[in-house]
Amino acid sequence: MGEWLARWGPLLWFIHGTAFFYLSTVLWVLAPRAVRLEIARRLPLLAVFGVAEALLAWDGSLAPALRLGVLLPPLVRLLLVGVGYGALLAFGALSPLPVERQPTWRRYLATLVPLVWTLGVIGFLAEGLSVERVAAGAEIVARYGMAMPGGILAGLGFREQALRTSEPRLPASVKLPLQIAGGCLGILGLLFGLQAMVDSIGSLFAPFFALCGLGITWGMVRTVNLVQLEIERWIEGVEQTQALMADRERISRELHDGIIQSIYAAGLMLEGVMQMISEDPAAAQTQLSHAMVSLNQTIQDIRRYIFNLRGGVPEADLREGLEAMLQDFRVNTLLETKLVIEGEEPRPLGAEERGHIFQIVREALSNVARHAQARSVEVRLLFGEDALRLCIADDGIGLSTTVVRSGQGLRNIRERARLLGGTLDIDSAPGKGVTVTLTVPY
Repeated sequence: MGEWLARWGPLLWFIHGTAFFYLSTVLWVLAPRAVRLEIARRLPLLAVFGVAEALLAWDGSLAPALRLGVLLPPLVRLLLVGVGYGALLAFGALSPLPVERQPTWRRYLATLVPLVWTLGVIGFLAEGLSVERVAAGAEIVARYGMAMPGGILAGLGFREQALRTSEPRLPASVKLPLQIAGGCLGILGLLFGLQAMVDSIGSLFAPFFALCGLGITWGMVRTVNLVQLEIERWIEGVEQTQALMADRERISRELHDGIIQSIYAAGLMLEGVMQMISEDPAAAQTQLSHAMVSLNQTIQDIRRYIFNLRGGVPEADLREGLEAMLQDFRVNTLLETKLVIEGEEPRPLGAEERGHIFQIVREALSNVARHAQARSVEVRLLFGEDALRLCIADDGIGLSTTVVRSGQGLRNIRERARLLGGTLDIDSAPGKGVTVTLTVPY
């Protein structure tokens, strides 16, 4: 056994150290993302323990491999033991509950035990004992007094956090990874106690330490990813609700300020016709013509709203989807439309790519209906050798440079073009219409 440990012990310690260094690195990255988990707010303490444990394990690995008695000076090793195991004890004692609900004894445990250990080390050194002897004894005491209870308390804390995942603010799916991480922490605490009892064969425990470190890492990564996914879903829901409310307010405002006012004005004209029809039929006829023009314009505005509110994306391919969209636009706006398609599609586009293209066309057509005062619009789709090119051109009044640069709808189009990995060009001048050109490489 002794010969086997002498041969393979350094490798086992190296694996042990690597696992805990990986744990500490992951925890430093995860800590800012895990604010919704009470236990995760003190992940930096567990990360400090991981770094210290990795350095201690690598010292046990590299010193024999390099045929050195020690690699780290005894005082440095003593410092790592105190800081690392003290951090594990503090994490286990303070993590399960919010600060306002923590029992006083937990705070005392996290503070007084490392303090007593530190004072004891200083006292023995002051008595003239050698640093090597003090370090050996202090490490055993630290394993029993800080590492073992710290690991067990941390495991219990993770279990308590898992039992509280029924709260609405946490997804229930974090229960299993929290329990796995907690179980590994509890086993880790027991391993520290066993290692202290049989230090001569401590390297046999190294693989189990490494497995515990990897288990803690997996549990925390999985937990934080699930919580982050829940946060992103919640944010997406809030953004969708806000966008829906903003659309409702905009539609309500535009209906009130535009269509309702136009209908009210047409009603006043018709009332005037009733009063004038017997006295001045010619004037009444003129007034009636104005009312009809106003009502026809209102009908066009209502059709435009109907087109804009049909925000769904066609499930068909580009050709069929554009044909359906232009037909819908023509029916609802009474503008002439033309679709020209050149070339053959080299490969079918994905649903997400088609969705962005359809929304770009819809936004461009909506701008034509709102602002262009155009009589016709042409959509030209060209399948080139290395890129797809889509042009939407109208014969309206055009846009100024300021509007081209700052319009919200045009910003939305540019953002979708960026998501497609393509480019967007907008060519316009007052009185010359607008041409929107989208180029998407294959």
